[in-house]
Amino acid sequence: MNNNHIDKNIAHKYAKAFKAVFPKACSLSDINKIKIALTFLKKHKQTLLFLQLPQFDDERKKSMVADLVSHFALPHELAHIILLLIQHNRSFYIPEVLASIIELYKEQTNSMEFTLKSSHHLHEKQVEGIKQFLSKKLDKNIISTAVVDPSLIAGLRLQSNEYLWEYSVRKQIQELQQLEKQKAYYL
Repeated sequence: MNNNHIDKNIAHKYAKAFKAVFPKACSLSDINKIKIALTFLKKHKQTLLFLQLPQFDDERKKSMVADLVSHFALPHELAHIILLLIQHNRSFYIPEVLASIIELYKEQTNSMEFTLKSSHHLHEKQVEGIKQFLSKKLDKNIISTAVVDPSLIAGLRLQSNEYLWEYSVRKQIQELQQLEKQKAYYL
């Protein structure tokens, strides 16, 4: 069994314990903040190392964790699990535990994340219409992130970890190019 698999299982157990102790600690808004903190911690792994340094006493570590929670406006309950991970010499598990908390939230709320890429800015009504469409098709609550991607030329791309739907000029051009390549191959 490789270490990544073991790490994910352990992290998931910490996340499940957190959700069991604090079942209502995270709202959708909190989940979005956790994602931001998670991205930061993955990019700045030295932060996790500082939390584990023996030179810092428990009060200093608590203060550092409080600053981290405050900086990202995270639910204060997360400080408990972060401090527990530090106490267990597992500060490097923090990003994976946060990712597991996000996944547990999605399971608990029957939610699925989608990135809504469009060639132009989408208005709130348009985003809501797309979310309703996806929600009806998949029987899920939709968590969306809208992104402008001018390379689509004109159109829309809806993508989750499991699904992809695209209707754009870029895709049509790519399909025509593929047809041309196939045509040239058979001639």
